[in-house]
Amino acid sequence: MTARTEFDPLMEFAEIERLVSKVYFRFSHLFLNHPELRDFWWQMALDEEGHAAVLLACKEMSAGYPEGPLDPLISRDKVAQLEARIRAYLDRGTPSIAVEEAFRIAVEIETSEIDLIYGKLVCLGGPDIAKLMEGLGSPAGAQKEKLKLALHKFCKDPEVLRAAERL
Repeated sequence: MTARTEFDPLMEFAEIERLVSKVYFRFSHLFLNHPELRDFWWQMALDEEGHAAVLLACKEMSAGYPEGPLDPLISRDKVAQLEARIRAYLDRGTPSIAVEEAFRIAVEIETSEIDLIYGKLVCLGGPDIAKLMEGLGSPAGAQKEKLKLALHKFCKDPEVLRAAERL
């Protein structure tokens, strides 16, 4: 992320959603020889791109809406913390990540505060915008259900499967 003087939560967290999509796009490329896994990760990445687009649309639609105090979770520090965690996944290099490791990373991401923050951000423009935005994006709950189903289908690691119960 480039340094910004003002904190724009919708822009900053849209970038977090894009970083998550990059992780999932990378996973899809790792499993090119396994079409079902490749397509699963590709769709997960597209869902995250959709979340970023919803936040940017929310920003445009809520322009001029009176600003109130932000939730403490919606902060520059939280952006930096999430960005560092997600970039660490990208910076590791992934040419040899096994299926279980990819799912472990996804569970860590999906059980982080990102979805909670996303829900709070969509509400910044008021209830009408929140309702409209909710209908545009893929619901986080549906995405987590897809992840759970795929986990049980492709992952055999009992620790990862137990961690998935938090989804």
